[in-house]
Amino acid sequence: MANSHDEVVMGQLPLTSEELRHLTPREPTAEVPEELQAQTPEDGPRHREFRFIDRSVAQSDEDAPSTVPGYRPPWMNASLAPRRARLPEPPKVMHRGDPLEPLVVWGADDRKIYNDTDYPWGCVCKITNAAGKAGSGVLIGPRQVLTASHVVDWSTDIAEKIEVHLTGTAASATAFDTIVYAYTHISGNPGISQVDEDYAVLVTDDRLGDRFGFMGTRTYDSAWDGDNVWRTVGYPGDIAGGLQPTFQRDKNMDEDEWDYGSGRAMTTSADIMPGQSGSPMFGYWDDEVPDVVAVVSAHGSVWASGTENWCAGGTDLGRLVRQARDENP
Repeated sequence: MANSHDEVVMGQLPLTSEELRHLTPREPTAEVPEELQAQTPEDGPRHREFRFIDRSVAQSDEDAPSTVPGYRPPWMNASLAPRRARLPEPPKVMHRGDPLEPLVVWGADDRKIYNDTDYPWGCVCKITNAAGKAGSGVLIGPRQVLTASHVVDWSTDIAEKIEVHLTGTAASATAFDTIVYAYTHISGNPGISQVDEDYAVLVTDDRLGDRFGFMGTRTYDSAWDGDNVWRTVGYPGDIAGGLQPTFQRDKNMDEDEWDYGSGRAMTTSADIMPGQSGSPMFGYWDDEVPDVVAVVSAHGSVWASGTENWCAGGTDLGRLVRQARDENP
């Protein structure tokens, strides 16, 4: 049917950019109906504040926690391995009966998609910042989420969105952070001098940990170097569009022998891609509550070692989590 103000001519071209530029913008002709106004937040995007911790003060604390306890709610099942989910089939693209190669990266690695809200697998978080950059994290307290510092958008006070156990279009819960704790802000890909302090704790506007539980922390011991005992969960952007959590087990870490501070860097054998930054590296010391010893940070080459995946840990990680918990119970 023709438009009310013009007749459509068959074969007529759309307006060019130059023609559109000279048109007068259309003004609204009505107010938004009252029953629809609730769909748009009146106060705009959520905002949060930064709290940077003085590392010199933190390092002088003789009461550094070797562990910070986690919590499994009594109403949550616990399992030591997550239930697997089906890997989405790659799309079939055809042109005149001939198959085309879709723009999908497929490769053999150890990352497996899972769909399991049992504790602790339901504690995984997908984090999206104001710039649209996505990362991973884990519930680490009643109102706290542990992630990497470079996942945070430090250029704005607009809050990060935190989706607990996002699977496709459904999340167990969604919240926003109100405070960010960190020793330093890291923007972009962290350099080798920053990897050992690449963690942050987000304080949420909802008590997610009370509902889903949360992991604890433990200080990494270099005596564990090379032991294939670590697990990790996160949201790699190259699998299922970053919308499905993945799981890896039996991975090792190796602490940097030249790193002597309270923040420590370690390499890992885990398969890591963009989107997994902030993923927890955790282990079990019993069959109840796992402890996080590091978070996934970056990949890079140091001296002649070649390209490796790096994590951030050390006693500073536990201090940061404890302070964020103590000040925001």
